[in-house]
Amino acid sequence: MIEIIIPKLGLTMESAKLVSWEFASGDKVKEDETVLVIETDKVSFDVPAPADGIIHPVAPVGTDCAVEETVGYLAKDQEEYEQTIKEHPSAVSEGAEKAEMSVSEAVPPEDPQDQAPTPVMTEGRIKASPLARSMAAKHDLDLRAITGSGPAGRIVKTDILRALKEKPVVADRVSEITSGAADKASPNKTAIEDIPIKGVRRIIFDNMYESLSRTAQLTVHTDACAEALMGLRKRLKRDDHKISYNAILTKITAMALRLHPNINTSVEGDSIRLWKQVHIGLAMEANDALIVPVVRNPDLKTIREIDHDITELISKTRDNRLSPDDLANGTFTITNLGFADIDHFTPIIRPPESAILGVGRIIKKPVIKNDQVVPEARIGLSLTFDHRIIDGAPGARFLKTIKDMIEDPLLMIS
Repeated sequence: MIEIIIPKLGLTMESAKLVSWEFASGDKVKEDETVLVIETDKVSFDVPAPADGIIHPVAPVGTDCAVEETVGYLAKDQEEYEQTIKEHPSAVSEGAEKAEMSVSEAVPPEDPQDQAPTPVMTEGRIKASPLARSMAAKHDLDLRAITGSGPAGRIVKTDILRALKEKPVVADRVSEITSGAADKASPNKTAIEDIPIKGVRRIIFDNMYESLSRTAQLTVHTDACAEALMGLRKRLKRDDHKISYNAILTKITAMALRLHPNINTSVEGDSIRLWKQVHIGLAMEANDALIVPVVRNPDLKTIREIDHDITELISKTRDNRLSPDDLANGTFTITNLGFADIDHFTPIIRPPESAILGVGRIIKKPVIKNDQVVPEARIGLSLTFDHRIIDGAPGARFLKTIKDMIEDPLLMIS
């Protein structure tokens, strides 16, 4: 028999949560078919079968498993499978049977003639990639009504996109609320949905609570003239490819951290650790979750190299290909809400880092120059830092350095 283990997907990975089994005990699987899904630091991964065989899961869904821990077995034939289930009792079966029972009791049988085409299923489990499941949940799609085009009928991203194009127009949620209201003067309130705090949302929930409860966070705001920043981006354009503002701001921030090493720090126990490397995380939204992929050593790279790294991280995020190493060991974070027309905000520090830069939109504002009111492109900046270890004056000086470099990018190389 072959052991199915939790793979080590990166140098920093130590454990993962078992999110789902794609097959039930006794099912036949083919090599490279996804047999289970694991989650680590907000990212889900498909674990493929190492060979053809009969699967026997032993670890239940929701278990936190160490790297290389055995969570199931793959038997080569029926005889070996029967021996496997005797030697390795499963903790999955009872919970799965109860879950299947509750589903069968809750959903009344349908007339086969009324049913839409259904995807390939295994003992009641719909075969779909984690990204497809997430997209379906976000858009309220029923996976049972979607036909998969992946291996063995598995539902993949393209199937969800196709279903979204075919999805009929539905009523606005506002009308759903008003249609259920019996009396405009009624003091009652009714929930549309109860959303459990679990999975990725639980990770964000716990991280934000830890950040605010274990640090003394102070935010300072300023804005800078963005004319030179816009001019630099225009000059860097090549073959119709525009360098992102995030790439330029990442480079500026990295160089500012080199001038202010006390900002590039973390608290560990009773010590303040000043990091030799600069690794800057960029906050991104992915399937209604906040993740922070990390750009490595931007202080040692050109702006074009940084832009390439960011483009690759965005691609990995969209395709659910991020590894634990892509998210690990950040020393500082940038979060940009300019796309939402935000000028200033109060970003929350990402533990165990000690500071985070919030970037607002670039917008024309009236400013006074030579006693004349003139229009000028301005960009909002907000710096939150841990006041336990970074005093107000050093934090303000660091933000001013970033402001100065935005207004005169040549300062990055001076």
